[in-house]
Amino acid sequence: MTALSPLTLDNKGKPTAGRPIAIFSDFDGTIFMQDTGHILFDHHGCGPEKREYLDESISTGEKTFRGASEEMWGSLHVTLDEGFKTLKSHLVMDDGFKDFFNYTTQHKIPFNVISAGLKPLLRHVLDETMGEEQSARIGIVSNDAKITEDGSVWTPIWRHDSELGHDKAQSIQDYKDSCVGEIPLIVFIGDGVSDLAAAGQADVLFARQGLKLEQYCIKNKIPYIPYNSFSDIKRNLHVLVDGNENHLKSDDSITVSVAPSGSSSIPPGSNYGSGSSSDEESVSSLHSIEKRPPLRSMLSGVAYAV
Repeated sequence: MTALSPLTLDNKGKPTAGRPIAIFSDFDGTIFMQDTGHILFDHHGCGPEKREYLDESISTGEKTFRGASEEMWGSLHVTLDEGFKTLKSHLVMDDGFKDFFNYTTQHKIPFNVISAGLKPLLRHVLDETMGEEQSARIGIVSNDAKITEDGSVWTPIWRHDSELGHDKAQSIQDYKDSCVGEIPLIVFIGDGVSDLAAAGQADVLFARQGLKLEQYCIKNKIPYIPYNSFSDIKRNLHVLVDGNENHLKSDDSITVSVAPSGSSSIPPGSNYGSGSSSDEESVSSLHSIEKRPPLRSMLSGVAYAV
């Protein structure tokens, strides 16, 4: 059960006013409604039944997230190019994301993907759905991968030597430690198991309704804002930005074409075309966030788990 309360303080009890904003968002199940890994495992690897068993083994504690993930990635036998073709016919973007991202760009709010997935897949999908120029504006903090040319071996290169493989909480803390001067207000957007640790690092937390991150917040009494679409998040973000002289709309920003309301931005079967991947991004690439202007507003409509 949740109750609404105005947010004059962040999740740590610190005032929100006068602070810059930095956004970190999960990718699978958040920006896109499906999971890139699950699509590949179901079509080119262990199959849906084994994948569901391994997913459940994480929830029960039988296997670690990293252990189960290594088994799933290791089951793949598909070239990277063929994998991209499979993803393009199954991935659907949250229908509010492009408009949301345009808004963050126009208001000079840095937006960064933080994912338990594999960077080559994430960057390619962003390049083809957002366009390479806009995709380049999005930092990616994730695991990497070694994939043989014939696709017979997929080996994740884990960001951290931990049971999670990529500890999102640690990545956000590393970013905070790298900041010079005031640490920005950390806005985190997520949905699932890999986001649970990051929930504790967020100053403002958005959890997709009905999924494991929201359930975790309710169980552990962590303040969060429920959402069904990035359109919901944008409405809340407006309260933080509107009237804030440091987040005035920029007239020279580049926008991404937005699908009509009610339609999927990336419908099944749409053609991504070809794109490139980047393996050079890291938390250190996000240092420009330090220079963002302060925040002079407050957020209303925060859900508190009780």
